Amino acid sequence: MLPSEPTRILLIDDHHLFNDGLKSLLDEQPGLHVCGQVFNPAEALPAIQRTSPHLILLDANLQGTNGIDLARTILSSFALVRILMLTMYNQPKLVEEARRAGLHGYLLKDATTAELMRGIRAVLEGGTYFDPNLTPQAPPASSTFDDDFARRLNLTFREVEIIRLIRQGLNNEQIAEHLHVSYETVKTHRKNIHFKLGISKITDLIQFAIRHGL
Repeated sequence: MLPSEPTRILLIDDHHLFNDGLKSLLDEQPGLHVCGQVFNPAEALPAIQRTSPHLILLDANLQGTNGIDLARTILSSFALVRILMLTMYNQPKLVEEARRAGLHGYLLKDATTAELMRGIRAVLEGGTYFDPNLTPQAPPASSTFDDDFARRLNLTFREVEIIRLIRQGLNNEQIAEHLHVSYETVKTHRKNIHFKLGISKITDLIQFAIRHGL
């Protein structure tokens, strides 16, 4: 059963426009109340202590922090809270990791409002909800998110995403607009990418992306 009091929902997502838009949408739904917004993963645990949410909507990638790792930390300290991951990543490996970590649901950010509400209610009623549009196939051996690959190159989800966008021909301003982050944030990510990969030329980065199927 859903709680008789308004359901308190905490949003953890570093995309300010998306976070604010989601708050507006949820606050219009009967029986739901956004009790807090977190944009920096370091503020997540204090916000949970302060607001005591019933449900957390959590992004998979937060300023270079793995959202699934953050979810594990949250669940180890707040066993009663429900967590629904809301992300743009339709990656079988991530879905599998989310299940293993004990998350209660996984929804894509392009889900409809009706789909989001179905997921929220299923999770609040004690069940789980995984987006029906998730890719069912097992990832290939060379998957970007293969544990070995990630460990060796130490790339975050956001950095991989930026590499993909660079391969598509987007410049820093276009990437910033696409990801709803600042131009300086993109520059910092690109600097980190070049450092981690030992690459100085954009042509070499594009060849890396092609070689790894990004």
